[in-house]
Amino acid sequence: MIRTQVSLDRDEYALAKMEAQSLGISVAEFVRGAVREALPPRGQGRWMKYAGFVETGNARSSQTIDEVVYGQKD
Repeated sequence: MIRTQVSLDRDEYALAKMEAQSLGISVAEFVRGAVREALPPRGQGRWMKYAGFVETGNARSSQTIDEVVYGQKD
C-alpha cells in the first residue's frame, strides 16, 4: 500500500468522519472506498462501471439499446 496525504476542509472531514463512523470503518478506509468507487474497473473503460445498471426485463434489450437509453421511438 502506498501512503498519501489528502487535505479536506473542516466540513468535508466532519461529514467523512460521521459517515465512516456510521459504517463502522476508519476515515482512511472510507476515503479509499470513495476513490475506488470513482475509478473505472481495472483494465476497462469508464462506461463499464455502468454495465448492467439498467434492467428492462426485455431479453432483447441489447438489440434495441437506443430505445432503452433514449426512450421509445416515435
